[in-house]
Amino acid sequence: MALRTPPSWLQNGSHPAENDRLSMQAIFATTGIIGSSSLAVSANSPAGMSVVVASGWAAIVGTTQANMGVYTVYNDASTTLTITTADPTNPRIDRIVATVQDAYYSGAYNDVIFQVVAGTPAGSPTAPATPANSISLATVAVGAAVTQINSGNITDTRTAVTTNLPALPNTATNAQTGTTYTTVLSDSAKLVTLSNASPVTVTIPLNSSVAYPVGTEITFARYGVGTVTIQGAGGVTLVSTAATAAQPTLRAQYSSATAIQTSTDNWLVVGDIA
Repeated sequence: MALRTPPSWLQNGSHPAENDRLSMQAIFATTGIIGSSSLAVSANSPAGMSVVVASGWAAIVGTTQANMGVYTVYNDASTTLTITTADPTNPRIDRIVATVQDAYYSGAYNDVIFQVVAGTPAGSPTAPATPANSISLATVAVGAAVTQINSGNITDTRTAVTTNLPALPNTATNAQTGTTYTTVLSDSAKLVTLSNASPVTVTIPLNSSVAYPVGTEITFARYGVGTVTIQGAGGVTLVSTAATAAQPTLRAQYSSATAIQTSTDNWLVVGDIA
């Protein structure tokens, strides 16, 4: 299938559930839990041959076939799952999963279930594979002839969902403690902190020396008690609302301002300036 039409939520359109799930996949890129505590598996209390799955959310990418999209599932209360009787001779490893069943693609059920996928007893057992349309929550080491599962037998296998939405970047910083500083290319989109008891002069160089792209923003913060003045090198024009428009100063300790290159060698300085 090529372009899906009509697009989701078009007025007067008929929309299969699969299209809505594909829309969800524009947000949730991978199978994973939504929230760090969601669907955590723990030992029951009192301990026995059972485990408890916590409440919470998960996104599950359909894998029975291509282009199934993402199912979102929610468990609204802690759920107890039974671990089958241990093998008398060999250990095994079970896997705890949440599985979406969708009869449109396979089987006869339309629901989401928790499953304990029992492993095969062996001298060196391995965990069974995660079923289709499932999220693995934990593995449980079931020792030979054991009668209870403790927290040490449970290994968390949950992973956090990832998103296709762009993340906002963290602001990097450049800490300066001298009385003069000339900005560099890597200061673009950074916070330059300026801390000195004496006056500090910041110089923005010519574009022929440092080739800032138009639209570059550099933020300055006055951390010290010494005044901070921003100026341009010869040939660089700064404008601002400061008393001396071409040489704005940061008004007080902890004031900040941003210099924006509006065109080559022309900068606008905005912020807490004097």
